[in-house]
Amino acid sequence: MTDPFLDSLATALAGQVATALGAAGTQALAKVRELLRRRAQNDPETQAALEAAEQPSAGQPQITALAERLDQVCAQDAAFAEQLRSEGEELYKEISATDDSVVNVNHGQVNNLIQAREIKGDITFS
Repeated sequence: MTDPFLDSLATALAGQVATALGAAGTQALAKVRELLRRRAQNDPETQAALEAAEQPSAGQPQITALAERLDQVCAQDAAFAEQLRSEGEELYKEISATDDSVVNVNHGQVNNLIQAREIKGDITFS
């Protein structure tokens, strides 16, 4: 089983969510695609997986194969994995937000933080 983050990136790279992305997500997708293409120049397996997933006829098997390949590459190359996560963070947030889930991003230190879809009643901090 692959990382949900990598599954989401593979889905986006295959063109399955492009219409749902905003400007930031579209830019992040372009950065992720370029990063992966640079990597694929010297990695025939990654190139084959990316090309298969980008075909108009690509379906779930090709997307899964790309996600699995990304998982393998990230396991072998920690620097690439870090860069992919950095470049893909905005894309992942947008994809996660489009599936009707709650997305909560916090950078920094907070005293009280709640993540919820729906709250009925009051919340009190003491």
